[in-house]
Amino acid sequence: MQQLEQLSENLRVLLMRYDQLREENEQLRAANQSQREEILRSHRELDELQMQYSRLRLASAVTGTQEEREAARRRLTQLIAQIDHVMDILRQ
Repeated sequence: MQQLEQLSENLRVLLMRYDQLREENEQLRAANQSQREEILRSHRELDELQMQYSRLRLASAVTGTQEEREAARRRLTQLIAQIDHVMDILRQ
């Protein structure tokens, strides 16, 4: 009889621990999802900041000194030439 009571007690403890672990698992999954969403938001913000930085660099090059404007024109000319080259390859 005592073995049966001990077995019953062990089962009760096991079930209680199972419920605790299941609840903890749910909390960890929710925290994980929250962290994933935060990472995605951070990536979007980083992309936006990089875009703004690129725009500022271009604006600075355009509004800079004559030498800076000439360098920007050369870079743009090179980029346009590269794009034209790629388009010619794709047309073939």
